[in-house]
Amino acid sequence: MDCNEVVKKIKNFINGEMESREILLFTEHIANCPHCKEELSIEFLVVEGLKKLDSAAAFDLQKELDELIETSIRDAEQQMQRKRILIWFGIFLAVAFGYVISTFFY
Repeated sequence: MDCNEVVKKIKNFINGEMESREILLFTEHIANCPHCKEELSIEFLVVEGLKKLDSAAAFDLQKELDELIETSIRDAEQQMQRKRILIWFGIFLAVAFGYVISTFFY
């Protein structure tokens, strides 16, 4: 992902509207690009800060952003792992089914 793509997708990331592969590419770029990380921080602070202005409770938006990034990465990696397991299970079933079918014809 390049900087333009990342900046366009910041709102989607904050709102949790990205697919797992996209999250991993996005967060990888954010980790390596100080400019995009700053853009994400600013937008997150504005969006979440406005939501919390009416609340009297104390909040640490930078900590919340760091937690959002961490949980997004973890969830995306788990989802990708589940997809890989399902693909391998499907391949196994196809091979097993093929073997069973072939025994009927030989």
